[in-house]
Amino acid sequence: MGKAATKWDCGLVPESKLQFDMLRRLRFKYSTKMLLHEFNVYRERVLMEAKEFDKVDPGTKFITIVEAYKNRNKREDVKDMRLIQQ
Repeated sequence: MGKAATKWDCGLVPESKLQFDMLRRLRFKYSTKMLLHEFNVYRERVLMEAKEFDKVDPGTKFITIVEAYKNRNKREDVKDMRLIQQ
């Protein structure tokens, strides 16, 4: 049998700011790969929006990201409501 999960060596450092940063980069890498994968039916739209967002000045990008983060719960509620209505 395998080892207990606490004994796994997954290449991450112990819980710390460094581990948090490593996990954030890993999440970014995986989400990017999924969003831009050829099987994603929204790939072209995602790519187009990313290119447009890249043209925005850094200050506006930062504000947009912060606002999206603040409003993330509202988006999830809307998504949940759509699932309930179907």
